Amino acid sequence: MLHHELKKWFGFDTFKPGQQEIIEHVLNDKNTLGILPTGSGKSLCYQLPTYIKQKPTLIISPLISLMDDQVMQLKLQGEHYVSCIHSGLDENEKKQNIQSLPHSRFIFLSPEFLLQPHNFKLIQSLDLGLIVLDEAHCLSEWGYDFRPHYALVGKIINHFPKANILALTATAPPYLTYDLNHMLNKTFTVVKTTTNRENITLSHKNFEDDHGKLKWLLPMLEQSGPTIIYVSSKKMCLTLAKAIYQYGFLTGIYHGDLTYQERHTVQHQFIGNEIPIIVATSAFGMGINKKDIRTIIHFHLATSPSSYMQEIGRAGRDGKSSQAISLYQPDDSYLLETLLFADIITEEDVSSFELGMFLPPEKNEILDVLSSYYKIEQLRAIFKAAFERKKRGYYRMLGYKNLDQCRRAYMIEFFGENLTSKPTQCCDNDSELKPIHIINSKKVKRKMDYKEKLQNIFK
Repeated sequence: MLHHELKKWFGFDTFKPGQQEIIEHVLNDKNTLGILPTGSGKSLCYQLPTYIKQKPTLIISPLISLMDDQVMQLKLQGEHYVSCIHSGLDENEKKQNIQSLPHSRFIFLSPEFLLQPHNFKLIQSLDLGLIVLDEAHCLSEWGYDFRPHYALVGKIINHFPKANILALTATAPPYLTYDLNHMLNKTFTVVKTTTNRENITLSHKNFEDDHGKLKWLLPMLEQSGPTIIYVSSKKMCLTLAKAIYQYGFLTGIYHGDLTYQERHTVQHQFIGNEIPIIVATSAFGMGINKKDIRTIIHFHLATSPSSYMQEIGRAGRDGKSSQAISLYQPDDSYLLETLLFADIITEEDVSSFELGMFLPPEKNEILDVLSSYYKIEQLRAIFKAAFERKKRGYYRMLGYKNLDQCRRAYMIEFFGENLTSKPTQCCDNDSELKPIHIINSKKVKRKMDYKEKLQNIFK
């Protein structure tokens, strides 16, 4: 029956691992958390039930790029009944999508949009069959201190008691199931395959300073194939991109301060192989559907194992050999500390908020949003737990830099997995890794200074 529907709607004969089990749970009206690796077809887990149930599906999505990519994929499949509303659309596009909402099979919206009362009215009378929490790990990682509206999705879900909930992610930290139960007051059936991507090799290099990193990086990019380099800040994004450009490579930058059009242009150029290298902050990643990314480089360590696995999961979606390389120098630990803990909301901040005392506007705004749904004591417990979680992730990443055991086993252990077998090309601690040899041709012409000319003469 299910294979017949798969063939009818998508033309496939078989399911990928985990897909069938998730879909069966959804069709049996079970709230489900699906944990499938990047590139394993998570979208089909809600698309097929939508066609079978013949009821509209709401997809709550964290990023504009993710929405745009999924809408495009659906339209390429011939689906006409799709609505998507986000801040990147012009007024005419928004109006068209709002008008099509009552007739749509698939509706893509952000939590911030939905939690505005005048926006929620647009969908409140729909007979939803399914609500999808795409990239569900964002509820845990962003829901309390970055995008507080994510922690309030329970308000939306409670309005549609007949709708099933499907949460999807590639990386599920051990506390995600607890957070989903807590935020949504629902019990979830978990379907998990693995976080592990065997076609991606893992390696790490330590340096004395950023100059050492750069000296290694620039020649390496000559044969790294399509590459994403993750950095910790917008400033470093610009600095590194400039250095790479001066070395001769066309390079794109991607960070949170770019306009929608700028982000869209960079993505389009990268996907179309017009530029081989992207230098980006963590804002770049989810929703980038480029199957042949060969190399992911972390110029600075990721802030958590979950972020790291998400970001390296952009590579090798075509199943071919790819590599993930992280770089470190001693000052990076202070950088990580600042990113994670400098502006963290503490239990003391919650007490100050309760008493009406002064708080920085950003903290006050977050607590104001959360206090509409959570009691003060709950907020104290939430931020205490959030601090402990960040610490665990931080120490796990610091441990990665001096590791003398299998990197793959070390990383997936954080997600409660054991490595039962290793690929031949695993990591630099237990394999002789074959580096990627895909030429990135230099296209930026520049004048050589006299020292370079002399060096070339005497080579």
